[in-house]
Amino acid sequence: MRTAGPMLNRIKEFVSSLRKTLAAAFGIMMAAVVISGAINYLFNIVMNRLLETDAFGDLYSMETVFLIVTACVLAAQTVVTKYVAEYEATGEHGKTRVIARSFSRWLLMAGAAVLAVSIAVAWPVAGVLNLESPLYIVILGTAVAVSVYMTLPCGVLQGEQRFLGLGAAIIGGATLRITVGVLLVLLGLGVYGAIGAGTVAALVVICVAMYFLRDLFKGPVEVNEDFHPARALKFFLPVALAMFFIILLSQMDVVLVKAMFSPSDAGNYSYAALAGKAVLFLPEGILIVMFPRVSELRAKGEPTRQVLALSLLAVSLLVVAVAGFYSIFPNFTAYFFAGEKGKEIAGLVGLFGFAMAIFATVKLLAFYHLALEKKGFIWLFAIASVAEVAGIMLFHDSLRQVILVMISVGAFLLVTNLVLAFREEAQAVGGGDSSEAGYLPI
Repeated sequence: MRTAGPMLNRIKEFVSSLRKTLAAAFGIMMAAVVISGAINYLFNIVMNRLLETDAFGDLYSMETVFLIVTACVLAAQTVVTKYVAEYEATGEHGKTRVIARSFSRWLLMAGAAVLAVSIAVAWPVAGVLNLESPLYIVILGTAVAVSVYMTLPCGVLQGEQRFLGLGAAIIGGATLRITVGVLLVLLGLGVYGAIGAGTVAALVVICVAMYFLRDLFKGPVEVNEDFHPARALKFFLPVALAMFFIILLSQMDVVLVKAMFSPSDAGNYSYAALAGKAVLFLPEGILIVMFPRVSELRAKGEPTRQVLALSLLAVSLLVVAVAGFYSIFPNFTAYFFAGEKGKEIAGLVGLFGFAMAIFATVKLLAFYHLALEKKGFIWLFAIASVAEVAGIMLFHDSLRQVILVMISVGAFLLVTNLVLAFREEAQAVGGGDSSEAGYLPI
């Protein structure tokens, strides 16, 4: 019994060190993203076994819509994260409470609006998508509404750099989703249960997270004259716009290939894209850690070059390792993602992996700019989006040529954003005005 106290203190010190050490934080969030991603992938495999083919098609369509819509929702989490990180860095914990309460109210109203819209459009959308029931849209709208509010606790945890808690929330949500989903489907609810499982899981995660964050909602709050809804919106819009272009640049190729190639070629490209785009999402854990750390340093007026360099190094090592594996073992990679159909894409997976490795690095740089409240880089993404669409439409003699267009566009973004990032940092350290250094006007 005497050793319990010192041992508990050592455990607390170890947990505290995980929060402060960049490498440990990278490891925690990378593990959380990979584990949750694997569980979500398993969810689709299990549902494919439990549901009829038509029912699974409806479920997959709903998941695609959900991913597109919630990509914009994540912009709200980024805004919460930035404010919390800055106030925590300057020791203004009272302002964190203002942020939490303000965003709680706004997100509840936004969630209610999403639910109302989903009910209003359920019947016409169900007809357009050829869904069995319009209730699918209503249940999906409920899931989106809950996800809107979930950005608050996740954003606070990310902003406070409580990565163990955030990682647990991410893994817990994925685990609950597959558990509840299987249970509801076995009880006879079919697609309704499969879609609704995400809502149940998110609600549980929100309740648990908000319990640990309950102090933010107790007692009076101080007046924060620096914070105004217009300022939050001013930051939200560039984040949402940047996310839109990132999604467009990394997803539009599949749509264009489907429109310009034969069904068999488009199908093969989709299988190659499934493999290649796994590279794009693997470094998410590093991005989750880097964003609040850079926001914190910016609030303190300290240089951010070291965090940027370490983040770039971590992402580069990860994506090069995976893309390299694709290139060295193309047949195995193709079979893993496409089964027997993978024979047709073995020659594409290595090249696709390389393309997505570039875009993963570009995405990291985009969020680095956003953490520094830069907006001008978005013009580069807009130009690159137009160039990618035009390039693919002009040069599509083969699937390989399409990927080469993406690599060219990605290389342009990588070089220009690297120059902007390190040029800004150099001027900031030198004492110059870093607010717009090296950035195009917007």
